[in-house]
Formats: sequence, C-alpha cells, structure tokens
Amino acid sequence: MPTPEIIDETLSLETEAESGETVPYQVPITAYPTGSGAILVNSPGSGELKDGREQRWRNLGHRLQANGLAALVTYNAPRPDFEVQLEWEAYSYQGVSWNKLLIESLSQVIEWSLENAAQLCGTESPVIYLSGFSSGGSAVGAVAHRYPSIERVLLLSTYDSVGDPFYEGISAFTGDIYLVYGGEDPTAGMLAQVLRMGPLAAKSFQAREIPDCGHRFDGEANTQLLTQAFHWAFSGGNTH
Repeated sequence: MPTPEIIDETLSLETEAESGETVPYQVPITAYPTGSGAILVNSPGSGELKDGREQRWRNLGHRLQANGLAALVTYNAPRPDFEVQLEWEAYSYQGVSWNKLLIESLSQVIEWSLENAAQLCGTESPVIYLSGFSSGGSAVGAVAHRYPSIERVLLLSTYDSVGDPFYEGISAFTGDIYLVYGGEDPTAGMLAQVLRMGPLAAKSFQAREIPDCGHRFDGEANTQLLTQAFHWAFSGGNTH
C-alpha cells in the first residue's frame, strides 16, 4: 500500500511590531490530504510545535487520513524570543505582540488552506473545521467568525489567552462549538462555564469534562480521549 501523501511547507510572512517596524516571521505547515471535501486546521498550544507533544498531531493527521474524516493542517507560530517584553504582555517576538502573532498565524494558515483546498481535500469549496489546544484554542475563538465556510470548532483545554479578541470572536461565531477540558484543569473549566452562560451566536454549544485529566491530557488513556474528541466534534459520534 502506498504511503499517504504529506505536504510540508513554510509560509514566509511579515507583521508590524509595536514600534511600527516590519518584522518577518515564518510559519511551518504540515498537511495530510484526503478526498473528504473537508479541511481541519489545528492550532497547537504555545509550547508545542506543529507535530505536537509526543507527535500527537502528526498521529492524528495520519489517523484522519486513514478514515477519510478530514485533511488535517497543523502548524506553529514562532516561539517567543524573550528578548523584548511588552508592558501589557508576558511574551513577544522581536517586538511583536505574541497574541497578535497567534491570531495572524492562524488566519494565514486558514487562507493557505483555502487557496490549496483542491489539493488538500479534493474540492475548491471545502467545509472548514478548526481545532485549537490551550492558547491555540483561544486563537481559534478569535478567528473562526471571520470565515463563513467554518462550520465547527473544537476548543481543547482552552484559556482566554488572547484576551478580548477571543470573547468577541467566539461570541460572534455562528457555527457549532465543541469544548473539551480536563476535570483537573480548573481554568479551562471556568472558561467553559463562562461561555455556557454568555451570549453566543453559535448554532450549538456542547462541552465535555474529562475526569482525572489535567491541562495537557497526559497519559495513554487521556491521549485516546483527546483523539476521540475530534471524532465527537467532527463526525457526530464517539469512536472507540
């Protein structure tokens, strides 16, 4: 059996620092094409590279290829350089707000996915899903409402890392919101309660708490539950 195709690409981008200077940066992407007609753009946590801790996003990409659920596109924004500290933000990259970079990087990867949709999933008019872990989920919340083709989002262990843009964006999103968090992650649990009680334009909002699970979904059992969350959100049922 031939090895499934994988696409590796690096986006060379520019943004504006708080000083007004232009700052170049790069965003590496790995995509796992399918003929599914759907693309899932995954935004890892701030401490993760695109393949994920213990290769979990790479493994997910291969799994989604095998079952034809969606073409996974995973990436990572530049890591903070710790050289320039902005007064209002703990992390930055060459004088650029870290939160700004998270949001811009995700938007650029969505645009790239739409431009290459035929190669990625077999159609130029795909269904788009977004998933994000921790701060990656915060970026997803900030961006999803900008794209009418995004039908569902999955927020995993998500905090409101990017601040107001998260709340403004997730409140305006009109698709389906799925949220999964660990029972031993009180910050993510609190965010779930805030969203459940707040004003949402979403078609639906569903949240699940995973018992005996921390922020990172450590351990083999929790890793399996993390994978099942994608099937719950994007295929309409649990896969065991």
